[in-house]
Amino acid sequence: MRYGYVGAVMAGALLALSCRYYAVSSELVALRASAFDFERFIDSQQTQASALRQQLQAQQEKLNKGSAIGETVGPAVLRDIASLSEKTGNSRLVDLLKRHGVQLQGGGGPAAPEGGAAAPGAASRVQSGGATKKGGN
Repeated sequence: MRYGYVGAVMAGALLALSCRYYAVSSELVALRASAFDFERFIDSQQTQASALRQQLQAQQEKLNKGSAIGETVGPAVLRDIASLSEKTGNSRLVDLLKRHGVQLQGGGGPAAPEGGAAAPGAASRVQSGGATKKGGN
């Protein structure tokens, strides 16, 4: 009789452990599915971030090209306007240049703006807004 009770207790314990194993396995499957969905979400976000990074890089390249063109063309246009104003004696062009801070030299090109004179011998470029940069950059 004693072995019958032990067998029944063992069977009950086995049944309880089996139920617990099933519950834990079900939770594990649900967690794996959740982790897989989260990984897919992360992948989609990384794809979007990569696309935005490429757009930002393209915009930055356009800005850099525009800035380089502005630094090259701007001073040349100012020199041409100053030269034209001296050749034609057009006071409207002279006033326009002075209004934006560009002084005319006797030699035909714009000088440094009124706020700061260029150092002798230093190459200077006139930028928009009338500021000057000294040197090659």
